[in-house]
Amino acid sequence: MRFILFCQNNYAFGILGPIMEVLKEQGHDYLWFVRRKIVKDFPFRQENHTSSIIDLEAYLSDVIFVPGNEVPYYLRGLKVQIFHGLAGEKKGHFRMRSYFDLYLTQGPYFTERFNQLRDRYNNFDVIETGWPKLDIYGKNRDAYASYKNELLNKHSAKKILLYAPTFSPKLTSGPHLSDELKKLANNSDHLILIKFHPLMEKKWVLAYQELAAETRNIIYQAENNIIKFLLVADLLISDTSSVIYEFLLLDKPAITFKSIATNIRWENSDDYTALSALVERNLKEDPFADSRAEIYQRYHPYNDGRSALRMVKTVEEYVTAKGIPERRDISLLRKIKINSMFGRATGVGITTGKMLQDAFPVRKLTVLIITYNEEDNIRRCLDSISFADEVVVVDSYSEDKTIEIIGNYPDVTLVKRTFTNFTDQKNAAIKHATNNWILFLDADEVITPALKEEILELLKSKSIPHAAYWFYRKFMFKDKRLRFSGWQTDKNIRLFRKDKCEFTEGRLVHETLEVNGSEGTFKSKLVHYSYKNYEDYRGKMLKYGQLRAQEEYRKGNKNNTISKVIKTGWKFFNHYILRLGILDGKKGVIICYLNALSVYERHRHLEKLWRENA
Repeated sequence: MRFILFCQNNYAFGILGPIMEVLKEQGHDYLWFVRRKIVKDFPFRQENHTSSIIDLEAYLSDVIFVPGNEVPYYLRGLKVQIFHGLAGEKKGHFRMRSYFDLYLTQGPYFTERFNQLRDRYNNFDVIETGWPKLDIYGKNRDAYASYKNELLNKHSAKKILLYAPTFSPKLTSGPHLSDELKKLANNSDHLILIKFHPLMEKKWVLAYQELAAETRNIIYQAENNIIKFLLVADLLISDTSSVIYEFLLLDKPAITFKSIATNIRWENSDDYTALSALVERNLKEDPFADSRAEIYQRYHPYNDGRSALRMVKTVEEYVTAKGIPERRDISLLRKIKINSMFGRATGVGITTGKMLQDAFPVRKLTVLIITYNEEDNIRRCLDSISFADEVVVVDSYSEDKTIEIIGNYPDVTLVKRTFTNFTDQKNAAIKHATNNWILFLDADEVITPALKEEILELLKSKSIPHAAYWFYRKFMFKDKRLRFSGWQTDKNIRLFRKDKCEFTEGRLVHETLEVNGSEGTFKSKLVHYSYKNYEDYRGKMLKYGQLRAQEEYRKGNKNNTISKVIKTGWKFFNHYILRLGILDGKKGVIICYLNALSVYERHRHLEKLWRENA
């Protein structure tokens, strides 16, 4: 059979993903429809996908799975509504729009309501299957246990609190809880994760990102997979959001503010200033533990991890019994709405089977990373590049947990290789890239959401003017930004074409990329978590100095004591005074001193090499 997985919003990816896995296992053919606006967030870019409704017409599907409210009536196939949440109290959840032939419901609460509507309208069917997004609860509830332990250990915390509000302007608690979360963060036992809906108003996104940047135990999570954070959290803070029910099904406490739900089985308050007290009460006493059982029985009584399988089997049997509808008959007004959203039917049918995305190419991207003992950085880096088509990590036989952490990312290719120097290691890594466009990162670098969008927009443009692109970097001193000290203009080439670039042999550190073509620069900056602690950064500076000394020795260069003193002193003066390191306070003194130390070590080690080889 031929299936369309229909995505209008990026929350659909997590709902349809488990269905895709079942379709793969059973050998069905499938095509993702992803609105062009959200292609940049699509996590399965190696899968067959399109943003063209004409492609869907040509595909001649048998079944269309839709976790949304609309689907073109003129597409061939059984149109199946599988829902995008569990919040039945929200306006429109039980509104009939006449676009669907079959409703696959999550649990008895929804089944009963839709059966009443079926009896009233008599133009669709209802079958209860469970909800595929929650299959992981039954299959692998501990999937992110190591990630949780890592977070708690890193931040010396005991509990993870997740703040995940609705985006609806009339219902969201976003404008009211910023100060309260900051107060809550005063308790160092709490690590607070903030996860917003993709449609959350931009000003609140920016406000909470700023809050996270200035508060050590608050993290703003840009990753789309909210299930990951539901699984690791010990308590949820929200309002009127479907995520409440998803969390309660894990049998953990939740707190909401001004929820419009009518069947509340959790802590709900109208007083935003009570947040800290409510958190402590629910963590210690969990007063609504017994009440949550009703949510499980009524909303989603399935813990076998087989809802996606039930959905596929259900539609197979339904189509066998009733056939495949060529189109859905709806009212004229509904047709006008669909035509305005998706365009009119073209009648292209089977006349073309070729995807029309050639007019809007999306070039595939390989991310390369070289590592050695990067357990403190690698997860953060890998989480930020989930949009890549391919990720290859070349590791120099790390002795910490780096390899173990990488193992938690099944789509990441790990290559172990002995380290000689940076140029040699990077050129070796490039050979493992199967795509022409390469994003080469250090393990302590992170791609921000804004930079990700800029990269993806470039890769899907009709033509790319340059062969390589520079990225400016924000230097992070622990978890705080270093604004001066010579790092304010720091930039490196990070994105480039494999067929136009290679790292120059002869440079052992701060390797140079030779570019056969023009170069561009991105507006957004990547984040560089370079300074973890004094000893770690000092070690890096000494290593860099020694490698630079080996370069100088190979070239036959020598130095003397006067040169060593002058160049070391100039390095500190330049960065601390001329490059305004003095404005960075104590951080500036440390960084400028250690950078100068690297220069001193280069000259000292060069002298040593000449003595040893005299």
